[in-house]
Amino acid sequence: MRRVGPPETPRRLHGGIYNKGIKDLDANIHPYVVFGNVGGKDGFTGFDPAEHGIEPLSVMAVVCGDKLIYGVWGDENGVDGDKSVVGEASISLATACYVKDNINGNSGHDENDVLFIAFAGFDAVAGADGADWAAKNYDDFEASIEDLGDKLIGSITA
Repeated sequence: MRRVGPPETPRRLHGGIYNKGIKDLDANIHPYVVFGNVGGKDGFTGFDPAEHGIEPLSVMAVVCGDKLIYGVWGDENGVDGDKSVVGEASISLATACYVKDNINGNSGHDENDVLFIAFAGFDAVAGADGADWAAKNYDDFEASIEDLGDKLIGSITA
């Protein structure tokens, strides 16, 4: 999982995050996943989560190490390397997962040992009042989506 920045994503949705006084997600506060990629380069495989029923700003589960953390689908990757990538994360999410890895704007966690789980449908979207979009820190935002995340994880069947 690599840190993604700057702390402003291209997902300026819903009147600037549901008219909650913020223009965009803040990578230092909002745990978001860079899920999906766009671009047209030879050998580059595109993936659009929306084609699979995943809604923007929907809650996602992230399993990293021995932790289960919730975030939102908040960005998608462009063509910025030799191969297509799905699964980068905001600095707040990466730090919560791997606090000992000294995550910062120039360094992240590059091992392939993180599982991202997306949930299809509108029931996975916290919406305007289901999350503290104007939270001032990671802990407050994470706590605001935890009940929905637990409900979604509980809906997974074998």
